[in-house]
Amino acid sequence: SSRSVALRTALAQQVDGYPEWLDYCEDLIFDLRLKLLNAKFAFVPLAVVDFRPRGSLRAFYKQYYLYARGDGKADLWRKRHAIRYLTYLVALPALLYLALQVHPVFWLLLLIGGLIYIWQPLRRLPTIMQRSPRQGVLAWLYAIILIPIIRIVGDVAKMIGYPVGWRWRLANRPPDWHQVRSSQL
Repeated sequence: SSRSVALRTALAQQVDGYPEWLDYCEDLIFDLRLKLLNAKFAFVPLAVVDFRPRGSLRAFYKQYYLYARGDGKADLWRKRHAIRYLTYLVALPALLYLALQVHPVFWLLLLIGGLIYIWQPLRRLPTIMQRSPRQGVLAWLYAIILIPIIRIVGDVAKMIGYPVGWRWRLANRPPDWHQVRSSQL
């Protein structure tokens, strides 16, 4: 996010600033264009960057829908989005069918897949819960229950938003952001 970036104006001008044809992910495209110029990025581990999560599932859905729509417009993360579609539209239904119709052992594969799906947020949960005003068993249980719900809502938002952006890109033919003018190299 550009909220956590400091740079010289001349460098921003070298990549023509933010792409005006994008309403979301324009900061990412800006950063990626800087990388095409081999701009140096410095990581500052002690920098304090605050990010407040959305206050409702509806707001969270909208945020991720718009991010994914931007991904589609900018032609970003094709493989990542394809994996998501394959997981939800092919692998999950196939495993459910196999578990229900072929052999109950496939429930074990679904359980393992589900744990892999929520592992990263579960791993982060202790750190998040330390800062939470709510403590105790019920707060932990509530947070654990929310993890798959939030993951599914985010994934559905992305699966709906990405093709909308992709369709926009096909209809509007935006400039190829990968192209950096030779005078800029």
